[in-house]
Amino acid sequence: MIYEGTTGMDEGAPTTARLSEVLNRAGRVVIAEGPPDKADSADVARIAVSGAAIADLAERLAIVDGGTGDRCRCNGWPTITVYDTADRPIACWTLHHQSGLRGLGDCDADLRDGPALTEWLAERGLTGSREIQEELAARDAEEDQRRLRWLEAAPAGLRDAATEVCDPPGNDPEAWSDRLREAEARLAALVPRGYPDHIERIRVLMA
Repeated sequence: MIYEGTTGMDEGAPTTARLSEVLNRAGRVVIAEGPPDKADSADVARIAVSGAAIADLAERLAIVDGGTGDRCRCNGWPTITVYDTADRPIACWTLHHQSGLRGLGDCDADLRDGPALTEWLAERGLTGSREIQEELAARDAEEDQRRLRWLEAAPAGLRDAATEVCDPPGNDPEAWSDRLREAEARLAALVPRGYPDHIERIRVLMA
């Protein structure tokens, strides 16, 4: 979505300097807790900031220059609409997964401090992003507990291989996927070797 005064904003890499240039011309910024197609709905929570609060918001919206080189396929939310001093809309940005920003260039960009923006929004009544983060943290904690219980139940001879299967992906999902396939293959080979009797093997795996 291109507003007056932002022609070409879909070209070139996103940078914090471009973000600052837009916000320096802002009279007010409206943040709606919904995607762009629902941002104007009456039941969508929103806040409007102006004056010194815009500079405060700009600090929270600082991005990693250059962008990710990709675009998230979801609509993204909240929606951030920037109006100039004549109250004309000049930019529309969306947040993605509480960690990225779209609308400043030819790809999405990672926020320098996503949690700081999440808390800034929550302090002003937009708690949706924080609630999502809390739900994800609770889900991760539950998954960690399930993983630990599974490892504790593994027979001693299989525990090391099982641990490799449970290793988190880290910062390189593709490399982790390769390691996972190798670890699964090792675990699959060790099971019949350690438990050649198929009935005993079934009992061990069920346990």
